[in-house]
Amino acid sequence: MSYHVTIIRSKGTQIPITLEEAANAAGSMEGWRYFTSPPTFEFQGKEGTCTLWYQDGELWTQNPDKWQIEVMVDLANRLDARVRGDEWETYKTSNKTFRHPDDAPLRKEAEARSKALLVRSMREQRLIRNAIVGLFVVLGVAGYLVGKWLEQR
Repeated sequence: MSYHVTIIRSKGTQIPITLEEAANAAGSMEGWRYFTSPPTFEFQGKEGTCTLWYQDGELWTQNPDKWQIEVMVDLANRLDARVRGDEWETYKTSNKTFRHPDDAPLRKEAEARSKALLVRSMREQRLIRNAIVGLFVVLGVAGYLVGKWLEQR
């Protein structure tokens, strides 16, 4: 499973980062390059490469190293944005995180969706399990009846 880290902007609600804003911010910083298709941003540093994908007003990557999070925090500061991880933590630095107040309602909504999905999945599992048990009961009864029928012959 991968860990998803995103640069987002919010002020009470989420405010999309435009591709033009992201390109201008990255272009004004040393080490960044912008590629148009697909829209990606690449930082080349002494530690390696950090690639960010642009999608739906956000910049994101998967499984970043600590140095990549630092690079993302620098870019996020230029965009008046922040870096958020999969567990709703916002990064001040690669070692310091906090819970941003704008994420509280989103987190509750995600937890509610997750719970509803789990309930539906458990209902489906119960239905499948009961169908399988029912099938074996029917096969058992049929086998018993066939056996009794064969005994009488």
